[in-house]
Amino acid sequence: MRFPMKTIATISITIAALAMSAAHAQDSAGSVERLDPAFDALVGSNVQIEILHEEGDTFFEGPVWHHGAEGGFLTFSDLVGNRIRKWDPRTGALTDYVSPVWTGNDSSSAIHFERDGKSYAQIGPNGETLDGMGRLVFTAMGSGRIMRREAEGTLSVLANAYDGRHLNAPNDLVYASDGALYFTDIRAGLVTADENPPEGVPHTGVYRLKDGVLTLLADDLEAPNGIALSPDESLLYVNDIRVRDVMRYELQADGSIANGRPLIAIPRSDTRAGNPDGMKIDVHGNLWNSGPGGIWIISPQGKHLGTISLPERITNLAWGDDDAMTLYTTGPTMVMRIRVNVAGIRP
Repeated sequence: MRFPMKTIATISITIAALAMSAAHAQDSAGSVERLDPAFDALVGSNVQIEILHEEGDTFFEGPVWHHGAEGGFLTFSDLVGNRIRKWDPRTGALTDYVSPVWTGNDSSSAIHFERDGKSYAQIGPNGETLDGMGRLVFTAMGSGRIMRREAEGTLSVLANAYDGRHLNAPNDLVYASDGALYFTDIRAGLVTADENPPEGVPHTGVYRLKDGVLTLLADDLEAPNGIALSPDESLLYVNDIRVRDVMRYELQADGSIANGRPLIAIPRSDTRAGNPDGMKIDVHGNLWNSGPGGIWIISPQGKHLGTISLPERITNLAWGDDDAMTLYTTGPTMVMRIRVNVAGIRP
């Protein structure tokens, strides 16, 4: 059977009444964009998108699935609300898991944005992952820290400075199997009265944290954002959200990176809402990347296989449920989930 270069198929989108503030479920429509036959094997022909939660005065990010804990649950970040929230799939209950995160006084250097005539500041947490003991580790972007939630609920700081200056805005992170933590710092040279000295690291960065030692791997990206490892951990991927490059690096035995190059450059001519923000990897090494219009599925060779369109632009995503075949996604105001035909690599 021959496939056309590009096909559009209708998918169903349902809002789960269980977790919504609305009194009843609503239905709407979306689409998938198929650019390669391989897309069907990964996504399937009948994609259903469930909106689990929707809220206005927020900016959601960094979902992660806690498997094996209490039967499994989801946490995600609220950059505006300055907290990490927990969603229980059995009851739909939404509670605070970490709150507050930022405890400073000077929010002048935080990212500010406007929505519907209101002004917001992103002072809270961003990317999330789990360490080898199942503890939540996250980027406290508004605080310039990498933090860990301990079993009893207290917070520990894993990293907050490099070369004598505070980190600026750590964005996303991923653990390797040897316990090394790779993370991005998306901003440069931030000045805040909450730190001494007030000046931050003068460049953006991709970092490696291992055994308490913080190593700078790259400082030449404009705005490093999402980060992920290939299944065999031979490659490190980093999204440069400002220039729209998905960077590919070869991971060396000592944890350093080499031979960086764009795996794919997302065209600026694609003006749909969204950019290369958070990303995750499936067991075959495909990248499931936030991008214009929704979730871009990109092969390890850099081919765009297709896109799952979402009701709003995507900020990040995570593999969840017992079989790791459900994608949980965040947008600025929505938390969604999608069942697919492939399992993902998760912490």
